[in-house]
Amino acid sequence: MAILFVQHWDVRPGKFDEYGSFISNYYNPGLKDLGIRLVGGYYVAVGEGPRIVAVATVDEAESLRRTISSREYRDLSGRLSEHVWKYSNKVYVPVGRSEKAPYVIQTGVWKLNHYYNVLHGMEEEHVQFIRAEVIPAMEKLHIPVTGAYRLAIGSGPRMLAECTGKSLTAISEAIQSDQFRKIARSLKDKYATDYSSRILAPTGRIEIPYLLSEMMKNF
Repeated sequence: MAILFVQHWDVRPGKFDEYGSFISNYYNPGLKDLGIRLVGGYYVAVGEGPRIVAVATVDEAESLRRTISSREYRDLSGRLSEHVWKYSNKVYVPVGRSEKAPYVIQTGVWKLNHYYNVLHGMEEEHVQFIRAEVIPAMEKLHIPVTGAYRLAIGSGPRMLAECTGKSLTAISEAIQSDQFRKIARSLKDKYATDYSSRILAPTGRIEIPYLLSEMMKNF
């Protein structure tokens, strides 16, 4: 079961050049050495900040606890704080069919993420609504639901529903459709509170090194 470790931050003003070099040459490799596998790097194109979102996976919560308690991780996060501000992190556990599906690096994709709390007493009805209406509708709109997670550690809405599109245009066309408006209205009116959404664009800092490493396997 892949547990998500999601970090959020903004780059400190005047630190952009140093930040890019630090992330690519020190921070990302450092997380990998500690067993935290980065699977996505995004910036918030539409929605509330912080603007940078780094998504990583670990196999179990206990291993993550040991890692973030280590001196090596404290040193790494201390270096990060020299370049960023408004930092926060969250831990999500998969629910539904996401429990058995590994979270893999995806290249050239955008994310439409939904965040909300399920109304008390509507948990079962919410699950049925997602299965019967939301998942088929998002498939037809070409931005399928690719993950469902529950917030285990951190503040904010407890549910994260991740949809994936090939471009900003694909997501824009979908959310402007009558079909999307209908299911979004039903979700907010009948099953959810504290709803918000974000459109995330790939930064390339995770995808490009991954693609290069895959290409080099053929040589």
